[in-house]
Formats: sequence, structure tokens, C-alpha cells
Amino acid sequence: MARQPSVPVPRTSSSLLFFATVALALLLVGWWTTFHLWQADELERAGQALLRGDTTAVAVALGAHDPAQLVEIAQARRRMWISEAVVFGALILTGAGLFWWSMLREVRMRQEQDRFLAGATHELKTPLATIQLLLESLRDGRVPAEKQQRWLGSGLLETRRLEHGLTNVLTAAGLRSTGHGTAAALAHRARHGDLADDVADALAALAPRAEAAGVELVRGAVSSFTTMRDPEGMQLVLRNLLDNAVKYSAQGQRVTVDLRVDGDRARLAVCDAGAGMDAAALAHAFDPFWRSPDPARGGTGLGLHLVRETVRAHGGTVHASSEGPGKGTTVVIEMPRREAA
Repeated sequence: MARQPSVPVPRTSSSLLFFATVALALLLVGWWTTFHLWQADELERAGQALLRGDTTAVAVALGAHDPAQLVEIAQARRRMWISEAVVFGALILTGAGLFWWSMLREVRMRQEQDRFLAGATHELKTPLATIQLLLESLRDGRVPAEKQQRWLGSGLLETRRLEHGLTNVLTAAGLRSTGHGTAAALAHRARHGDLADDVADALAALAPRAEAAGVELVRGAVSSFTTMRDPEGMQLVLRNLLDNAVKYSAQGQRVTVDLRVDGDRARLAVCDAGAGMDAAALAHAFDPFWRSPDPARGGTGLGLHLVRETVRAHGGTVHASSEGPGKGTTVVIEMPRREAA
């Protein structure tokens, strides 16, 4: 049986902070209780000495050598109590603040996971339902012979969509379970190759998807750029970008891919004239589990996040720009040339 990736427990940090705060509070209670019991013993000894009329013994019982030193001791203890109160108060407030921050982070993680589950359910269940309907129609003979090839082509597109969604989910789960990120994977899978070839492979892979959606994929100015890169990672990047561009484009629109070289850096741009993004969407586009407010678009909210992590592992940067809703989106990746170690 294949080993499933472990799922990190988000409550760990909150639990540690909670128990640390409780332990600190108990220590403070223990310290103050011990101190005041000691003070009570001093007062008891001083009271007994006072009943005997021995003022020197009273001073000694209260920690002084003679009665005149009692004033200095009182002032010193007042300063000590004030400083201790300030320190203990600061520690308690710091612990409470850290605990509150941890709780807020946990709430955000739950919200992200809820959004992810909603997106993953839609993204994976929809192609499954389509494939099931297709197979049942073919089994029952409800599809005319002249339409069977087209229906089978649609079924294959849905399987590719399903594979794409599962790849994103499993890749994201792997990054979080191992804790090593994409940089460690890149070190093992890096190969010397041409980014222009990677672009050509991604365009060929997404061509049926674009054709079914009525969107034209255009290969713009694509220059050769040989470098050390992870071929699988670059396909994940390019296919996610192209899939997003096709998804948010209307029928009859174009998606253009350019790859330009400037010295030892490559600039790859994927441009579409589709739905576009407002300022809030641009600010969160690369966050994990973030999805478009439009539920009809589907998606797991992981595609652009994986793009960013993979590009960063290659030492590059990625950013998105848009003039606003309905005015298209451009995603630009800049990558340095990397030589074999």
C-alpha cells in the first residue's frame, strides 16, 4: 500500500503556547504564595519580639540589623515589588498576545482548508460526473455513431482536467508533509535543457483544452534559453498558467506566450484578454487555497501558489498584473540562467 503523506496538525503551536502560558501563571502563583508565606513568618517573629519589648529582635526578624535600617528595607522591597509586577505583567501580556495570534492563525488555516475542500470538491467531482455520464451514455447506446469520437474526446479532456487537479493537490500536500519545499526536489530533478522546448511541450499539452473552450493558444516571440531546470516543475508552472488563462478567457479570445532573453535572464509572459483581476485578487492570487469569488470557475486555489514556489526554487520571480476586471491578465516569470553544479 502506498504511504500517504502525513498531515501537519495546526493545533500544535497553539497548544504549546497555551501550556506555556498556564505554566508561567502557575510559576507566578507559586512564587507569590511562597514569598507571602515567608513574609507572614517574618511578621509572626517580629510580633513575638514586639510583645517582649525587644525592638532589636523585631528589626532582625524583619531582615534588618537595627530598627533604623527598616526604612531602607521597606523602600527596597517596594521597588522590588513594582519591578516584579511590571515584569510579570509584561510576560503575561506577551504570552496572551502570542496565544491570541496563534488562535487567529489557526482560524485562518481552517478557513483556507475549507476553501480548499470546496474548490477541490468542485474541481475533482465535476470531471468525474462528466466521465460517468459519458460512459453510461456509451454503454446504453444513447450516443449516435457519428458523435462517439467527439464524446470520447470530451471524456479525455475531462480526465486530463482531473489529472491536473490531482497533480496540484498531491504536489501541495507533498511540499507540506515533507517540509523541504520545491528547492530540495529541484536539486534532484534538475536537468540541462531549453525553456523554449518546455514552452512547446506545454502548448501542445494544453492545445486540446484550449480548442474545446474555443480559445486560441498563440506562441509569440519564443527565444532559446538553455539552463538547469526541473523539467517536471517547469511543466507544472507552464500548464498551470496556460490552464488558468484558458479558464478565464471567453470563447474566441487569445492566450499568448512569449519567452524573451536578456543576458543571463529569461522573461516568460503568459497574457490573456479574459476576466482580469482587481486589486484584491492580485494581492492574493499566489496565496495557497485562494480562489476566485466566482464559484463557476472552480479550481483548488493551488495552481498559482505552486507556480510561485516552483519559480522561487529556480531562483526566479513571478508577478501578475491586470488593468482590472474584464481587461485580461498577464503573468510574468523571470528566471536566471543556472549552470550545473
